[in-house]
This record gives sequence, structure tokens and C-alpha cells, in this order.
Amino acid sequence: MYHVVLRAFQGRFLLRPDPRGVLNGIIAGVIGRAQERWPNVRLYAHVWLSNHAHLIVRGSPEDLPDFIGFIEREISRRWGNHIDWPDRMWQRYESSALIGVESELRAFRYVLAQSTKEHLVDNPLKWPGVHCTKELIAGKERKGTWFDGTGYGKARHAQLACVTPKLVQRRDFEIPYSVALEQLPSCRDMSADEYGSFVADLVAEIAKTAALERQAAGKRVLGVRRILSTPREYRSELPRPPWYEGRRRMIVWADRFADATRAYLRRYWEFQRKFREASRRFCDGDVSVDFPAGAFRPSVFAG
Repeated sequence: MYHVVLRAFQGRFLLRPDPRGVLNGIIAGVIGRAQERWPNVRLYAHVWLSNHAHLIVRGSPEDLPDFIGFIEREISRRWGNHIDWPDRMWQRYESSALIGVESELRAFRYVLAQSTKEHLVDNPLKWPGVHCTKELIAGKERKGTWFDGTGYGKARHAQLACVTPKLVQRRDFEIPYSVALEQLPSCRDMSADEYGSFVADLVAEIAKTAALERQAAGKRVLGVRRILSTPREYRSELPRPPWYEGRRRMIVWADRFADATRAYLRRYWEFQRKFREASRRFCDGDVSVDFPAGAFRPSVFAG
């Protein structure tokens, strides 16, 4: 499992929710489409704030980058048209491994706390954008729409060329999708109601902790009205997440002194060593060298 952070370009509020919920529908439609194309990728949680997003996912080294890249590309294409943003919308995404139950639950709580720990709203359920707490507690799927632009373009071309007299309407090419969220592996023995109650308790604890912090600091939440009116050109530096504490590199989200973490790190750095050695030999002309399992092998083009 991995915790993935998608960062908007330059920390701009390009993903700030819109009052009509258009962005929410686009995000849900794109994720639903991605889940259809990569059925082996498992999604456990996701939250989309104004300038970044969090996902907890599981997938193979082959599927997961394609899954994330597809989501970033399609949201950029579809939402960029709505906000007149022709340039790239994302920076390089970051991921950290979740090793064992402790790191899994810590990351899960951290994702659920998004929007409330920053004191934007007093409860995650009140975030006007996409926030998985609403689906996890109620046990429902978030619905969205995927617009088949290719099919629509071909149909319009045929109509304009008088190949077919049928009137082409945009809504005929809007495909409904739902985002499927799975229960955490450590909670797979819970029933759907028990899991919803488990998430509801976490959300209540998160809201209470944030309220105590505001009371101690004399702060107030920003509120939905101000969230929706924040200019998209606004920039904000993202704070360093918990993995950075006591460590320079973001590799895992767990106690770095735990046996499981150390075992994972040994495997990680051994993989790095083998990959660098294979890369060195490849660059020296040995194109038949074996790369470690899970690595992306460079392509060779015949001259």
C-alpha cells in the first residue's frame, strides 16, 4: 500500500472546489474510468483539497504509475478547459510505503483529517470538494461523469459532413461512473456498518482535536464561503508531512526503528543498488543486462 500526494503546479489553488460541483463530478468520473482500466489497483481513501490531493492505494509497479498518470492527465484536460488553464496542472507526485497496520492507520487518519487539521472547515464532512469520509461513513459510492470526447468528436464530424442526419447531443456521450472504495486490509473483517462506524469515530475525534487547537490558539475556521471565493491564482506552500520527521528522505510512513521498517528499507536499498548497477552496465553498452524485478527497463531502438 502507498500514500500518494498529488501537488498542484506551484501550489496554486487550481483544484479549489466550485459552487456547482463541476470539479467534483469530473474527479469522480476520471477516477471511476481509471478503476475500470486498471481493475487491479485498489483505492482505500482519497481527498482533494484546493492545491493538492491525497490517495491511499495499492497496485503493482506497472499499474500504479499509469493509474496516477491517467488521473492527473485527464483532470488537467477536463478541468483545465473550465478554468482556462492551458498549462500543466501538476507537479511530480510523491508516494510513501505503508508497512504494517500501524503505518496504514496513521496514514488513513492523516488523510481523513485533511481540510479540518488546516482549520478550513470544522469537520471533514463539510469540505465542499471531494472527501472520502462522506462515502466511507454512509457506505455509498461517489458518482461522476466521464465525457467521451473522442466519440463526440467523431459523431459531430459525421453530422457536419452529412454522413448521418442524426442530431448529435453532448449528453449522449456522458458516461456515468462511480468511485469504488475498499476497506483497509486491517479492517477487512468488519462489516460495512462497523467500518462506517469506525470511520465516523475517527472523524469525530479529528473534529474534536481541531476544535481544541482552535480554542487554544483563538482561531476560527475559514468556512465554505471563503473557500469557494479564494482566487485560483493564489499560491500556498505545502507543509512537510509527518514522514519527514527525523529523516531526510520520504520512503516509508512508519517507525523507522521498527523491525518491519528496517526489513523494508533493506529491501528498498538493495533494489536501489541492483538498479544502479544494471543502469551503469546498460549505459556501458550491455543492453542484455537484467534489471531487478519491478524496475522499468529502458527501451532499445535499433539504429
